[in-house]
Amino acid sequence: MRIICRQIVLLFSGFWGLAMGAFPSSVQIGGLFIRNTDQEYTAFRLAIFLHNTSPNASEAPFNLVPHVDNIETANSFAVTNAFCSQYSRGVFAIFGLYDKRSVHTLTSFCSALHISLITPSFPTEGESQFVLQLRPSLRGALLSLLDHYEWNCFVFLYDTDRGYSILQAIMEKAGQNGWHVSAICVENFNDVSYRQLLEELDRRQEKKFVIDCEIERLQNILEQIVSVGKHVKGYHYIIANLGFKDISLERFIHGGANVTGFQLVDFNTPIVTKLMDRWKKLDQREYPGSETPPKYTSALTYDGVLVMAETFRSLRRQKIDISRRGNAGDCLANPAAPWGQGIDMERTLKQVRIQGLTGNVQFDHYGRRVNYTMDVFELKSTGPRKVGYWNDMDKLVLIQDVPTLGNDTAAIENRTVVVTTIMPVMKNPILRN
Repeated sequence: MRIICRQIVLLFSGFWGLAMGAFPSSVQIGGLFIRNTDQEYTAFRLAIFLHNTSPNASEAPFNLVPHVDNIETANSFAVTNAFCSQYSRGVFAIFGLYDKRSVHTLTSFCSALHISLITPSFPTEGESQFVLQLRPSLRGALLSLLDHYEWNCFVFLYDTDRGYSILQAIMEKAGQNGWHVSAICVENFNDVSYRQLLEELDRRQEKKFVIDCEIERLQNILEQIVSVGKHVKGYHYIIANLGFKDISLERFIHGGANVTGFQLVDFNTPIVTKLMDRWKKLDQREYPGSETPPKYTSALTYDGVLVMAETFRSLRRQKIDISRRGNAGDCLANPAAPWGQGIDMERTLKQVRIQGLTGNVQFDHYGRRVNYTMDVFELKSTGPRKVGYWNDMDKLVLIQDVPTLGNDTAAIENRTVVVTTIMPVMKNPILRN
């Protein structure tokens, strides 16, 4: 009861401040979390705590007050109820994660009610005005890498947890270039199925693989690759994931196979180093996931809070009234009653430019990440080593001699190269076998 009363007082005080022409001292934000995102929630809480306790008054002229719900994405009613609960509390923006089962519901509500969703989840297919994508698309990066390696025959292992965007891009490119791609959905595979598949592909002399799965399934596939001995010289795996350092690859270091991946977070930058000092001091019982370095999705979560805070600072400087008076109630009203200041919030969010854990955080008018730099790594017997970088202007720049990467994987045995690049979004998936 005391918690409910406190929230009512905070909400009322925020509205009263707005009614008096002042920016609220307490800004209500939403938080929607799904299964297996404990570490992301820890990053969310830490970012809010550091903002609210900042000694610099100009950096934190208001407190962020989160209203958090954990959602079961398989239950569409639960997803709807969680969003409506956030909306009725008068939140000005929502930080949220989704999967393929909940993405349509959440983005539809955001569009109808003009409530912005800031998310580290996979980029949506198509345009959604009120969704801010913290995670860059991997489609262009993967195509650039395949061109660099001159691959024209390979296996593509995927699930549909992140949609069909990468599959679509590869199949379109395959049609243009005459590639031979064996696309196999592993969504319903178990350990035995993985091993049987790998043995069958080995009999077909398949040595080159692109793996497009989220981290849990990806790690399982890599374990099965090791169990059947396909992590040795002569095999090459490209991992379509932005958290190369989040993946356990110890067995691959000594096995000899080539593994290529993508790394979004540079742990050597001052902002990441400073955050890691705080991260290591967290009580693991109170902050689940803090026993390991933050995954790239957790870094994106942290940056999401920074983006929201900077947005509210900008709105405050512009003296824009962001009140939710009069329409902080029924999110299921027919017709929908969108928030009058939602456009101002969406516009200001997309104008934000900050330095975060994932480098330069900036968006285009579609809410997609632009203008960032990523490092290039090789996996040596002692672990990953930086060999270059990539950005929009310079593209791929190597800082040491690297052998030409072509069809002969023996020429680069036991070398893991991490490259990234972003290309324009494609539409109309074309699925081929």
